[in-house]
Amino acid sequence: MRPLSTRCSHPFTWLLGGLLVAIGLSLTGPLPSGRITLQAWLNGHVDGDTLWIAFSQLRLPRVAATLMAGAALGMAGCLLQALSRNFLASPGVLGVTAGAQLGLIATVLLPASLALATVPTVFAGALLAVLFCFVIAGGWRAHPLTLVLAGSVVSLLLSAMVSLILVLFDQHVAGVALWSAGSLFQSGWTGVTGGLPWFMLATAMAWRNRNQLQLLALGDDSAASVGLNVDRLRRRLLLIASLLSAVAMTLAGPLGLVGLLAPNLLRLAGISQPARLLPGAGLTGALLLAFADPLADWLGDTSRSLLPLGVATAVAGTPLLLWLIGKQASAGLPVPTRFPDSRPPFPHASFLTLAILPPVALLGLQLTPDQLLDGWRNPSSLAGLLFDLRGPRVGVAMLAGTLLAASGVLLQGVVRNPLAGPELLGLSQGAALAILLSLVWFPDPAWHVRLPFSLIGVGSLLSILLWVTRKQQWAPMQLALGGMALATLCSAFGTLIVAQSKLQPAQAVTWLVGSSYGRGWAEAGLLLAGCVTLLPLAYRQARALDLLELGDETATSLGLAVSSARLRLLGIACVLAGLVVACAGPAGFVGLVAPHMARRLGAGRHRPRLVLAMSLGAILCGLADLLGRTLLAPQDLPFGLITTLIGAPVFLCQLMYARKAT
Repeated sequence: MRPLSTRCSHPFTWLLGGLLVAIGLSLTGPLPSGRITLQAWLNGHVDGDTLWIAFSQLRLPRVAATLMAGAALGMAGCLLQALSRNFLASPGVLGVTAGAQLGLIATVLLPASLALATVPTVFAGALLAVLFCFVIAGGWRAHPLTLVLAGSVVSLLLSAMVSLILVLFDQHVAGVALWSAGSLFQSGWTGVTGGLPWFMLATAMAWRNRNQLQLLALGDDSAASVGLNVDRLRRRLLLIASLLSAVAMTLAGPLGLVGLLAPNLLRLAGISQPARLLPGAGLTGALLLAFADPLADWLGDTSRSLLPLGVATAVAGTPLLLWLIGKQASAGLPVPTRFPDSRPPFPHASFLTLAILPPVALLGLQLTPDQLLDGWRNPSSLAGLLFDLRGPRVGVAMLAGTLLAASGVLLQGVVRNPLAGPELLGLSQGAALAILLSLVWFPDPAWHVRLPFSLIGVGSLLSILLWVTRKQQWAPMQLALGGMALATLCSAFGTLIVAQSKLQPAQAVTWLVGSSYGRGWAEAGLLLAGCVTLLPLAYRQARALDLLELGDETATSLGLAVSSARLRLLGIACVLAGLVVACAGPAGFVGLVAPHMARRLGAGRHRPRLVLAMSLGAILCGLADLLGRTLLAPQDLPFGLITTLIGAPVFLCQLMYARKAT
């Protein structure tokens, strides 16, 4: 990335000055011991002792936590970008944030005698997560696209595990849900003093290795030629970055965008030397968080509601992140790892999967054929009542899997990107956010109200994503990162809507995770209508995907109107994903995994791949619904959570296979 300006001769002076201004704003903000408490003391409403207690036990610890967390995130992002050779790496992208969150939940569930092990446990979770990402991606020399993909999938998998723990132990980890939205609230100095030794240790280790970062930036071969053990240095930097991230997570929660933005802003300002970039990233991270915290306080105070810090940083940082993605795209990227085709293990894989569908449906209904026939003849019988209860949700789940798989095939074919899918591109999250808005404005919206909201949400997200990456012709790296950024923004807004409105938590989970619980025949009928009307159209247009795979010029020479064909296919894919979210909410990894499984089974062309992927998607969602209903009965787990827990490991195995095959 080329710096935009080098005219600033003293950038660190500006950083320190801005940090002092931000600290001043934080000290005079609307929170306790800030402006409101000071005015109350001046008016005689509170005494001096109360003012001092509020200032010394609430405000000052919060400012200290802000500076420590911001500096830790900035330096962690700088180190992760250096060791991965990717300017868009960060704790949030490489799974560090999700791993740290899982480690924090572990500390909550541990006995009280182990409460002092918070930072080491969070550090262990973060380190294991990022190590897992590198192992999946192929080690230190992994292609940046493969590394980002592995990190995003690992993050989604660990987030699903966190959601499962929150469902199972909601009484024990209730505070974790608030922490997950980002918060710098400090009740005394306990959190700051507990994290300070680890912060100082990690900072000292990072400063000691700052000169070696300069050698690492020259390339592995050049660094090794002067005697640097590159692999050992990368392992050391990974440990330091994970420890810094753990300190930040314990103090402020998951604010991964800070670690991503801080080093890149310095590069845009003309600071590119790693020895200067590291301390500068720490100062910039502290500055960003020091401005974001009082901004969130002010917005929350003016709206008379609580604005989580994670939402404020996501709202402020996502537009800048999308701009940075567009700027980095000007540099050419190597050809990404492709998922190779393989010969089908069975001569007719499509017919086999189609034959499995009826047994999966019967298994989900938990009715024998005789009982099903008896329920058909006598609807008032027990079998008939069970069919009315289980039939709609089984139908919704399997039809949702069918439509999501078809949407994934179309998206991957249109943008010629194996990473495309409703989940990773943020389309499902955009539709879910629109559904949450409809729940706020309408008490209990029917499907004909939810559907237009869902379609508007998915269409808007896709339009933004394609517009941001248009100059790079929708390169895989930029689409993946842009989709993750938009998904993060939608999740932040979703958290804010759930926190500020009067939505029931169980009702919100359906549209944040995906659930077939309580779905009726109306939703099943809508999805069936979508299958009948849209899937034949998608099958008819699938031949255009084979031509698009050859490249735009070749497809045009063969008589294909590339622009109109791409718009038609994208429109169909959006409507398919929007239909599913309107009826059952987002279901993770179905639209991403099913097309790749179909390719592995030998479906090289898009028409057979479409048919096979739809069958696999229906089977996956049908089994997920069954497991969600029976695994921890009588507790009902959202089937979207189960699809993520199943689909993410499958896709990671696919990624490892693709890497080894090439």
